Amino acid sequence: MKRILFLGLALIMSLASCKKEAKQAVVPSHQAKAIKAVFTIEGEKNVVVKGGEIKASFSTKENIDSVQFFVNDSLLLTSTGQDQVITISTENLNHFGLNYLKAKVYKNGALTSFADRFVLFPNQEPKWYTYRIKKIYPHDVRAYTQGLVYQDNILYESTGLKGESSIRKVKLETGEVIQSYTIDPDVFGEGLAIWGDSIVQITWQSHRGFVYNKQSFQKIGEFTYSTEGWGLTHDGKNLIMSDGTNHLYFLNPQNFAVVHTLEVYDNKGPVSLLNELEFVKGKIYANIYTKDIIAIINPTSGMVEAYIDMKGLLPPADRKPGVDVLNGIAYDKELDRLFVTGKNWPKLFWIELVPKQ
Repeated sequence: MKRILFLGLALIMSLASCKKEAKQAVVPSHQAKAIKAVFTIEGEKNVVVKGGEIKASFSTKENIDSVQFFVNDSLLLTSTGQDQVITISTENLNHFGLNYLKAKVYKNGALTSFADRFVLFPNQEPKWYTYRIKKIYPHDVRAYTQGLVYQDNILYESTGLKGESSIRKVKLETGEVIQSYTIDPDVFGEGLAIWGDSIVQITWQSHRGFVYNKQSFQKIGEFTYSTEGWGLTHDGKNLIMSDGTNHLYFLNPQNFAVVHTLEVYDNKGPVSLLNELEFVKGKIYANIYTKDIIAIINPTSGMVEAYIDMKGLLPPADRKPGVDVLNGIAYDKELDRLFVTGKNWPKLFWIELVPKQ
């Protein structure tokens, strides 16, 4: 059960255990003998901080026509040399996490591709914020909050636990549940997002997502995905889903196919346990599961630009048996209000951010 889950997440930096021999993929226009060459990045773990340099060596004994070097899909240079060392600045790279350095070697009309990989870390430390409470609202202590959205003066909430998972409409001022729908008792409800006239809800380990009519809560669709489902939001173009790792998945809201994946990093490495999500002023806000911290993530690069220290938000007097972790972020665009709560918390808070001293 996710309330007591402890994940042993493998870092993408498992690169350290990867063999350094370059891999080959032959893509000739006709059958031809693959070109023999060695192409490797220097550095034991292939980790570089943005602004640093990457060095790679290329060597072959064959008389090649040319070799092209790429970072991911961007061409760096074309050469005819058999043995060379290339140096690449990462100053203009903005894809944090796993990147690929590639060599495409041509000989007599045949192409052989080589690749090695590196991990790019941000070079900026995240800013830190704390909070100021603007107002406190009641919250249903029976709600194991997994997703939270504010729209048209109503809170839409997704709750978890098998047999207790639901979607709800809740009055902000009173905490009253004015409409609810209990989902399949065999699944564990997770994040929620509103897309047009629909509510989209994901589930934890069953790989199932549901689509409901926003007004009636009638289920009007279902979809599947290959990962776990944790948090859900959208940027106005794509749905954005977390799965408990440091990956965020951008989904086509029409067919729920993965459009692209974003790796989340700060200057110390991958940031995992990304849980409930909210899109706020062009940034992705993410609860860090089991921690009183919210990450503010750049949706293009994946860099954590800031953290919000939420320690002490729920007073000790309210931390009674059954009260669980911080989880639940909602944003009121019209009045620029940020709401947060937690699983089985008796209160929901309107907060404003304050730079941490």
